[in-house]
Amino acid sequence: MNAGGKPKATILVIDDEQIVHESVRRILEEEGYRVDGALRVDQALDMLAKESYDLVLTDLMMPDRSGMEAVEAVARDQPDCGVVMFTGFATVDTAVESMKLGALDYLPKPFTPEELVQVTEKALEKTVKARRDREIEKTYADAEKALTSSLDLKEILNLICTSVVRLLKEKGASILLYKKTEGTMEAASSCGLSDEYLEKGLLDSEKSIPELLEIGVASVIHKDDFDSKLQYPAEARKEGISSILSVPLKVEDTVLGALRIYRSEERSLSDEEMDLLSKFAEQGAQALENAMAYERVRSDIAGLKRGLPSTVERKMREQA
Repeated sequence: MNAGGKPKATILVIDDEQIVHESVRRILEEEGYRVDGALRVDQALDMLAKESYDLVLTDLMMPDRSGMEAVEAVARDQPDCGVVMFTGFATVDTAVESMKLGALDYLPKPFTPEELVQVTEKALEKTVKARRDREIEKTYADAEKALTSSLDLKEILNLICTSVVRLLKEKGASILLYKKTEGTMEAASSCGLSDEYLEKGLLDSEKSIPELLEIGVASVIHKDDFDSKLQYPAEARKEGISSILSVPLKVEDTVLGALRIYRSEERSLSDEEMDLLSKFAEQGAQALENAMAYERVRSDIAGLKRGLPSTVERKMREQA
């Protein structure tokens, strides 16, 4: 168990040998995993239909049905679950066949406790990454679809913030729009931040992320640099912020503002996460440009209508 009493992962072991179940359960439970067992493939398929698992460890050769059927069932019904094959026939052909069907790895029998733990940890790492990649892909696809189908400025701003927080699982996010004539950055939307923090005041563009406006590149401000680089360092600390990542929202060479990500814990973004964030900021900036252009057109049309005489007025003037 971890510090909170929750198992590190739930694992289903499928093997017709009771001694295998006992040894695998003992080894993996000592590592903090929750382990269930099935002596037959039919039994395992019933268990998989009723409960979700993080990893399945299954023997290849079973008396009732092949372990390959379990691999196929997991791939079909539980795509977030990983599979490792046990086999006493560790040939290249069987390994390749099982991995083509979706297995992440295979472990020849007999195996040592160290080999079991190592393969389990490796498979779970792959499973977590694949799950995370699918989650990010779906969230981004949903956000991208919404961004490209809406011209409502407020809706777009809110969508950008909420999507970024969901994608990166961070404390909060905000959209700062650059008002060039006033030299300020104004929060136009946010997610995950307190009203007190949001109402701290306007940001002076000369004091807040000037390099983002001048060079148009992302920048990060860590907690140790708050006093020298933030306009409101005390408020940031009170909010529980450990660092702030700012990504420019720009169309071609024009910076419209910044997408800010507020973090409560220090960690480095992976290359994949930074690429995703940059792509999202680019898509969001274009959506903002489209929405603002739409608002300008609507305003111009409204102004034009106000300036035109009504049909009744025009007829009265003609008759006069």
